[in-house]
Amino acid sequence: MKPSVALRSSHLYGTLSLAFADPDRAVLRELRRRAPQLDAYQSEARALRAVLSRLSLARWRAAHVKCFGYAISKECPPYEAEYDQANLFQKTQTLADIAGFYRAFGLETAPVLHERADHASVELEFMHFLCLKEAHAVERGESCARIAQCRAAQARFVERHLGTWAPGFARRLRAVAGTGLYAALARLLEAFLTAEAKRLRVRPATGGRLNEAPDVPEDTCAAPCGAPAAAARIEVVHERI
Repeated sequence: MKPSVALRSSHLYGTLSLAFADPDRAVLRELRRRAPQLDAYQSEARALRAVLSRLSLARWRAAHVKCFGYAISKECPPYEAEYDQANLFQKTQTLADIAGFYRAFGLETAPVLHERADHASVELEFMHFLCLKEAHAVERGESCARIAQCRAAQARFVERHLGTWAPGFARRLRAVAGTGLYAALARLLEAFLTAEAKRLRVRPATGGRLNEAPDVPEDTCAAPCGAPAAAARIEVVHERI
């Protein structure tokens, strides 16, 4: 894979990770700086650029409260373990498996984060790291085995984690948000993960159903959530020295 493809994916993962973090002035500045670099080939990316160009911190915070509120959402929680988990044991195993992925690359959630490892922002940040690591390996002319290791980790994480639940989360978030930043983010996240599954040759998502949720179409979820304020920060994961 050409470095430009890995870098493009890394940039999109990183931008999405920031956008799903807590509203913050510094993060908003970084999102605006990144906006012109979003790929123009996707209408979803162009729509997000347009929203970011006129987004204020106050409007972002209001939209965040509308969609994620102050407690675990019953409509669109941004946590993997709130989807497709039959019981508490399965949720615990899911969280342990995610943490194992991070540790395998010398990473852990930042001490100041105070957020679960399965938060959307954290998982997106991990994929940003893996794609960037692959791009740098190609640029430095490292072994094919090293490059393949990075790419295989991306495929496994999308197939086992991010790609299984995030598309369902995105659909529910789009219904709750209606318009604005989170509606644009939801559309881009869903379109991007569909493209990533194809790029990485993994199965498209078939999950994303809320735990103990009634069997109704997800797009009917249109009421505001009472969901958690995401505690993600720019430094979601860090490498141990």
